[in-house]
Amino acid sequence: MNRLTTRTGVSSGRGLLSIGILCLLLGLPLRSIAADSRAAGALDNWLEQQSRIKTWTADVVQVRKLKSLARPLEARGKVWFAHPNRFRWVMGDPPRTIAVRTREQLLVIYPRFKRVEQYPIGDVSNPAWKQVLALLEVGFPSDADAFRERYELLSGTKDHEAWRFELQPIEKEAQRLLKQVRLEVSLEAYVLRATELVFPDGSIMRNQFSRHRLNPEVSPGTFDYDIGEDYKVVQPLRSK
Repeated sequence: MNRLTTRTGVSSGRGLLSIGILCLLLGLPLRSIAADSRAAGALDNWLEQQSRIKTWTADVVQVRKLKSLARPLEARGKVWFAHPNRFRWVMGDPPRTIAVRTREQLLVIYPRFKRVEQYPIGDVSNPAWKQVLALLEVGFPSDADAFRERYELLSGTKDHEAWRFELQPIEKEAQRLLKQVRLEVSLEAYVLRATELVFPDGSIMRNQFSRHRLNPEVSPGTFDYDIGEDYKVVQPLRSK
């Protein structure tokens, strides 16, 4: 069975009958079962579209909602992506935070503080760090099967503008870091419009994309970063 089959999806006629009775008892519309099937198909279409993307750039507005803050934090920036998993995020103007995935590592740079954090990419043994890497790539899946193995589709709705999917990590270990993923995808071209990450503590990070460019020319140097001699370099995951 497709791993993206929703919780209400069943294969047997008896199962459908049982769910139909349950829907009547709870006052739920029976058409929701068919809608879930359509949502799974739409998500598959988006995954197929993602496999065709070689490069992608967009402007981004990032909004973070924290329980400890009365107002959300908002930052504007730009993102570049290259198949299969290279990316660069620049937030703020002038940049306050830069995240670059090079061939060997993930760099998180704080130009104002002359600080760089280095995280390994190659031989990753830390299970939590593996999940963080998967989290960073959630909006840019280059492997549809791997995406289906990581996430379960909970629901999908659409209006005149977009499909909106709600997913959750399948593995319990991943659920400790991430409660839910929400994706917004345009109806016709299946272009990613937004990602929303819901964390176990109730905080939410939303990335809203605009001014998309599919498969533009992107310099290979975009996914590298020359660390200045005056920068402090730290390795948070390094064993002491």
